[in-house]
Amino acid sequence: MQIHARAVLRLSGLMIAACSVPPQASHYVLVSQAGSSTVAVVDPVQGRTVKHITVGGLPHRMIVGPNGDKVYVVLVGSQAVAEVDVRSLAVRRTFLTAPVPERRPDGTVIQAHFEQDAFSQTSCFACHNPGGAKPFIVGERPVGISFSSDFSKLFVSHIRQGRLSEIDLASGMIVRAANLPPSGSANEAADVALVGSKLVLALRPRQPSTEASAVRWLDEQTWQTLAEAPTGSDPAFVLPLEESALVSNFESNTLSLHAPDASPKSFTVTPGPLGMLAVGKGKILSLNYYSNAVSLVDLDSGQVQNFRLELANKVFVNPTHAALSPDGKRAYIVSSSTEGHLVVFDLERKQVTQAIPIDGLSFDVVVVRRQ
Repeated sequence: MQIHARAVLRLSGLMIAACSVPPQASHYVLVSQAGSSTVAVVDPVQGRTVKHITVGGLPHRMIVGPNGDKVYVVLVGSQAVAEVDVRSLAVRRTFLTAPVPERRPDGTVIQAHFEQDAFSQTSCFACHNPGGAKPFIVGERPVGISFSSDFSKLFVSHIRQGRLSEIDLASGMIVRAANLPPSGSANEAADVALVGSKLVLALRPRQPSTEASAVRWLDEQTWQTLAEAPTGSDPAFVLPLEESALVSNFESNTLSLHAPDASPKSFTVTPGPLGMLAVGKGKILSLNYYSNAVSLVDLDSGQVQNFRLELANKVFVNPTHAALSPDGKRAYIVSSSTEGHLVVFDLERKQVTQAIPIDGLSFDVVVVRRQ
């Protein structure tokens, strides 16, 4: 009897242990963390970060590859893009978005680049990192990223000299680059997106500035200018739609809907619109940095609804970007203050339901299927 009782107890213990194993998420949420040079891998079921992937200096914008097996991370401080493998959750490779310079702006030779063979590197982070060469932040400041229409190349926009680069994904090499002509005082290429076979660029003056900015349409193949129109002050993000593009104007508190052959249409939201997320046909969620809120915008009716990001009397400040859950019912929102959170926003109830701690000074977010 005693042996039987022990066996039952042992079996019961195993059953309890098995039942206590937390369920696995079907997807991960990846968050670029500019303050720590990493991408956080967040398990939304467990409600915690399960891994940090070191990618390079000031990781900002991210896009998911067409097969869902890769994520491309723009490294603003390292003049590069990191390719993250979703299966291994590790950096597979990096590639430069502009050449390593031989000379400084004043014409003097950068001798260290020759002595340390910097020209063979594929990211400035190899040398310019927290424990390495100074300054930490270098290069042409890549910010915007988009795939080509056949997904074989990346387009990357830079803010330092208004540069646009085209990178071949097979080789990781820059195959075309140009410093774009300014539009008035707007000379920084703040973002780039692809609509059909047209590139859409947001051009802004050097910041801080409240001067006029512009949206320029280019032919994807020739880079010939097809159209251009004014937009609000400090355009920060271009969201590609079916035949148009929506631009967030950070200092004008507006979203501008642009099409090549039409006058822009404006929608007023709460202060500081930055990232945007399509959450249904004609429905856009605007992340409003200065107002600690989101706006739900109906592009057809023009209706705008505003919702404060709070849960249990805690306000989640400085939202930057958001990603949609696979079932389309929730938005994962980055609250980028020094006390960072990944905020889960229920799109049907229009309220925050969860807040997962992440690093402060985080920026962009994507969702990937667990592989």
